[in-house]
Amino acid sequence: MKSPSRRKFISLATSSVAAAGITSVFPSKVWSQIKGESFDLIVAGGTVIDPYNQKNKTADIGISNGKIVEVADSLPRDRAGRVLDAKGLYVTPGWIDLHAHVFFGKSSNAVHPDKDAGVYAGVTTLADPGGFRASEMDEFRSKIVDKSITRVLGFVNAAAHRNDSDTPMQGDWKLFDQVLTIKTIEGNKDILKGVKVLASIIHAGNLGITPTKLAVQAARETGTHVMAHVGKAPPIVQDVLNLLGPGDIVTHPFKVFPMGIFHSNGRPVEEAWKALDRGVRFDLGHGGASFSWSGARNAQKHNFPLHSLSTDIHQGSIKGPVWTYGRNMAKYLHLGYSLEEVVRMTTLGPAELIDEPKELGSLSEGTVADITLFRVVDQKTILSDSDDILETSDRDVQPVHCIRAGRVISDMKINPST
Repeated sequence: MKSPSRRKFISLATSSVAAAGITSVFPSKVWSQIKGESFDLIVAGGTVIDPYNQKNKTADIGISNGKIVEVADSLPRDRAGRVLDAKGLYVTPGWIDLHAHVFFGKSSNAVHPDKDAGVYAGVTTLADPGGFRASEMDEFRSKIVDKSITRVLGFVNAAAHRNDSDTPMQGDWKLFDQVLTIKTIEGNKDILKGVKVLASIIHAGNLGITPTKLAVQAARETGTHVMAHVGKAPPIVQDVLNLLGPGDIVTHPFKVFPMGIFHSNGRPVEEAWKALDRGVRFDLGHGGASFSWSGARNAQKHNFPLHSLSTDIHQGSIKGPVWTYGRNMAKYLHLGYSLEEVVRMTTLGPAELIDEPKELGSLSEGTVADITLFRVVDQKTILSDSDDILETSDRDVQPVHCIRAGRVISDMKINPST
């Protein structure tokens, strides 16, 4: 029997598959090419910066069904349902903010997950760090996670129950329930990336290091991560660092206060270097009280790395000094970091910390179409740290479009210029 030609074979194959209602036999890219279908969207002509795939070049990105299906130097515009002109813009994986307080309507300091912290600020994925307790997980899921355009993840508070206004957040035994905390993490791993502990006297009160130990236990039992807020002792920062292991996260490392991760001479404490060697990672957590120019420059001087450029955005920081994620990026450009380094700290870096380097931290074909398009604007910009120390930069970072699972959002928040 004579073999069918390649053209006839493809025709027979596509007809049979289409008749059966099956489109998953072929990868999206191949299926689109075989059938001659259009892309839903082409992001055209932007400068693509993708640290995961080591790309920094002008390229087009084709999107169908909420997925990236092709990245190429040029894609045919006539096959696009919509072309989004990205000329003059930077195109990166969607920005990821691992420290955004968004239990809106429940926590008094929370901001709106979409309008304030998420997609309307260029952020496609964020994590709420401990703004909700295990006892509030169902409410957090139904009211915030399920109703947000932004992908909302979280680190559950080490205390299982909400404190009274006159009680430290993690400073009373009655607030803890390890069985409930561990059960909650195990049952919500699609959302929960670990446990948030507040290792400072302000939040732990007389319990000292104990909440940190409980957080570590819960994370180890569930195979997740600790996010440790470091603050004023007790507990001392060295003891906190010594409890952390591979994949755990320290947030607020670059503020300057007595007994922090930097000695008074600006050198990092030895325990911080040892933690780094064990695989502990460091997240900015800017906030209203947790970033100082001197702390950041101490880290630069001693080549101490930062892995994630989170905001710690909340009601007390959204109108300064944080404003938005883009303004955090501008501060690190001002400090002398390259744009590629800053993009890594806003995309691949935080994606690695939540075990999603390829799916959320790249522009790889087959991954979700979460993409941020932004410009670096040449303009005088007044930047503030958390100590109200002002510095003047000649650049700002402004998101222009945000794509979340293929959905384009263009009504972006813009920071004040001064």
